[in-house]
Amino acid sequence: MERDEPAGSPAEALGGRAAAPRVGILMGSDSDLPTLRETFAVLEELDIPFEATVASAHRTPERVAHYATTASERGLEVLIAAAGSAAHLAGVVAAHTLLPVIGVPLKGGAAGGLDALLATAQMPRGVPVATVALDGAANAALLAARILALKDPQLRRRLEAYRQRMQARVEEADRRLQAELGRATAHLQEASEPPSPSPARPVSQPPSHPQAHPGSEPQPERQPQPRFGGGRATPGGQAVAS
Repeated sequence: MERDEPAGSPAEALGGRAAAPRVGILMGSDSDLPTLRETFAVLEELDIPFEATVASAHRTPERVAHYATTASERGLEVLIAAAGSAAHLAGVVAAHTLLPVIGVPLKGGAAGGLDALLATAQMPRGVPVATVALDGAANAALLAARILALKDPQLRRRLEAYRQRMQARVEEADRRLQAELGRATAHLQEASEPPSPSPARPVSQPPSHPQAHPGSEPQPERQPQPRFGGGRATPGGQAVAS
């Protein structure tokens, strides 16, 4: 946010290293400092010297113009400008220098940062500003580092090491997640498995009998019937063979 700053604000004195700064950071107000500390931290991790100052595009336009026009002769190679609300700081800086300018739109205000995002990104042709996401202070530092690494092999190696550390953190997070999921899955499997059945006891089988249909009466055994030939019957009812 851009607002009146007291003279000698602590943010003006901030600098990364005793070496000549390569990155210049402008913020519209010292209230933006908590967000910009992410920019400082990344630049320090990559061993890139920087300087920082508070300057408002609306309240101190001459200061902003002077800073931008003299940046190159002071050895700065990339500029980062952060502001919220009517965030014209990055655009004004870009209008006064040919150095690459990275804009950091900041959240806040009635529009929640949308106005700052549009004001920073929607630059007219001929005055480009490389805009990162809302509160994208860390990415602004990384983008500045990539620009500088184009002609700095040592910085390029530090950037590669930074990326490897980032990848290692992601892989470690995944290992922790998989271990946690493995424990949870094993617990669920143990809870869902039925108890093991006891060994079956042998059962003696009764002797088998022909099955009778339900409701059927037992049938008497059939006696063999005599076979009669072509004889004649006697008075006693016995057949006599002829």
